[in-house]
Parts: sequence; C-alpha cells; structure tokens
Amino acid sequence: MTTYARPFFNSKNFWHNLRRHLAGWTIFMVYESFTIALASGSLERLVYYLLHYVVNILLFYSHAKIVMPLAMSNPSQKAWKIPLFTAMEIAFFLALKYGSDHLIAMIFPEIQKGEIIFDERFIYGGIWRSVYFILLASGYYFLKYYIRERDKSELLEKKSHQQAILAKEQLIELNNARNAFLRAQINPHFLFNTISFIYSKIHKTDPAAGKTLALLSRNMRYALRSGNNPSLVRVSEELKQIRYLLELWQIRQEGEVTAFQLEATESAENAEFIPLVLLTLVENIFKHGNLSDKYHPALLRIETDATHLFIQTRNLVNTGLNDNGQHTGLQNIRQRLRLSYGEHSKMQHYTSGDQFIVKITAPLNIPGEDKNPKNSLRN
Repeated sequence: MTTYARPFFNSKNFWHNLRRHLAGWTIFMVYESFTIALASGSLERLVYYLLHYVVNILLFYSHAKIVMPLAMSNPSQKAWKIPLFTAMEIAFFLALKYGSDHLIAMIFPEIQKGEIIFDERFIYGGIWRSVYFILLASGYYFLKYYIRERDKSELLEKKSHQQAILAKEQLIELNNARNAFLRAQINPHFLFNTISFIYSKIHKTDPAAGKTLALLSRNMRYALRSGNNPSLVRVSEELKQIRYLLELWQIRQEGEVTAFQLEATESAENAEFIPLVLLTLVENIFKHGNLSDKYHPALLRIETDATHLFIQTRNLVNTGLNDNGQHTGLQNIRQRLRLSYGEHSKMQHYTSGDQFIVKITAPLNIPGEDKNPKNSLRN
C-alpha cells in the first residue's frame, strides 16, 4: 500500500476542516474528562486533564500526518518501520509528558497534587495513554486513506465511463463517415458511367463536346482521387490536370484568345505538394481574371530552392465581373496550407495596379512526416 504525506493546510476548505476538528476534539475532551471526574468523584483535576490534551493531540497528529505516511511509504519496509517509529513516539511522548507535568505544576501549583516522579506507574500510565492515542491516530489515517482511494476509484470509474461514451460516439461517427464514403464511391461511379455513355454517343457527331466530356471526366477523377488521399502529389501530376483544365477553358471560349502562361522548373515538377491547390489557383484565375489580353497573360510560375517550393500567380483583374470579394477558394487554400504545414508555409495575395497576385511558399516536405513514396499519388 503506497501512500504519501499530504500537508494539513493544503485544502481550500481549511477553515471548515479546522472548525470540524476543533468541534470533534472539544466533544471528546469534555466527554472523557467528565467521565474520569465522575469515576473519581471529584472535579478538582478537570483542568489538569484538559491541559494534558495539548500533548495528546500533538501525538495524534504527529502519528497520523507524519509517522504513518513515512512508515507506509515503502510497503516492503512497513513491518519494521511501524514498530520502530511507534517506540520512538512513545519515548518522546513520555519525555514530553514529564516535562509538561512540571510546567503545569509551575504555572498552576494549586492543581498539582503530590510530587511528579518518573517511576513505573508514570511510565505504564504514559505508555497506555500514548498507545491509546496512537491507535486512534492510526484509525484516522486508514479512514482518510480509504476515503482518498475511494474518491480516486470513483474518479477513475467516471473517467472510464466518459471515455466509453466518447468511444461509442466516435464509433457512431466513424460508421456514419464510412457510410458517407460508400455513398460517395457509388455516386461518382454512376456519374462516370453516364459520362462515358454520353461520350460514346456524341464524340463522332460533335467532337468538341466529346472532348469536353473526356477532359471533364479526367479532372473529376483526379479531384476525387486526390481528395481521398491525405498525402502529397507530384507537381507534374497537378500540372497535367491544369493543362486539361486549360483545354476545357479554350473549348468554352470557342476560339477566343486565352492568354495564360505556365512556367515550372524541372525540380519543381518533380517536387511533391498537397493536391488540388494549384488547380484551385487556376480556377480562381478563370473565375476572377481577364485572360483576353495577350500582352498581359495570366501566369502560373512554380520553382524551388533547396528546401522550399515557390508558387506565384498573376492575372489581370476582370473589372467586368461582379466580384463579391469572398475569395472562398483562396481561404480554403490558406486553411489547407495551415493544416498541412503549420507555421512553415506562407501565403499572401494582393492587388498591384491592375494585376492580382498570389504568392505561396511551402517546405518541400511536410514537417514531422516521413517522406514515403507509397503515400503519394503517382502518374
């Protein structure tokens, strides 16, 4: 049984505990003193008995708060520590009682009857009295220990119950997520089959529409596949999807100029980055930018140094659009960067003249994550 000493004054309800202890001792002292007085048939020595309770109470708390915790601190040593410490307590009690008797006799000479002698009667009486209070203190100690262990057990049981409830709730959420994932797998499967059917019917009679469907299907498959994978994707894979997106845009423009430049170094194309960010940047350019001025083309530039990936977009602001200024796509990118890279990434966007500019800096690897090719999307 492992225990530890706790300071008596460590409770927030100290004054409440103090009043409770004082009331208990008062009742005990009055009861015992009057019992002795009635048994002896005299009340003359009542004050004498009450004055001796200072020594008795000191013994009680010393044993309960100091001796017992020290003796029980190591269960394998309690068999010899308890008898040794108890014998030392009794010896100290006898010496203190002898000294206090003389002190009381000096202060209240009218109370003391007879000479105080350290004889067998004094020793046996002192031993009986000390053992009596030592037994009371031991009972108090074990009662406090039992209450403390019971409270710990109830607290652990409460925490265990709360964890069981939380685990059950998480299991329900997991099952809901699994069901949603299965539905998400079924719906795209049906959608792609439908797109394939439409493509087979129109690609000969309307090549442009057929090509649009094929490009759209590729982009959607990539978006779904990337969204289900929490890890990194090669920049070259994302650039392939951006080229598909550009082809779709050019088909929609029906021959109009699409002023867009894509610049990526070889090291940047081989780098890995969180998926769909570059696609979102390009879609943001299509949504808010002006791509009709061939002298001021929109730009996506990607490059690296030894440790970081640098991404920049620049495009003319399309003043003809009713831009509500929400920039939801950019907010989503910022959130994904924070979740993946924490404080190691940086993103800024601003307007300079008639140009809207976005700059992103991110480490080549996610901090704290081992680079494992098996976790990345490949061509």
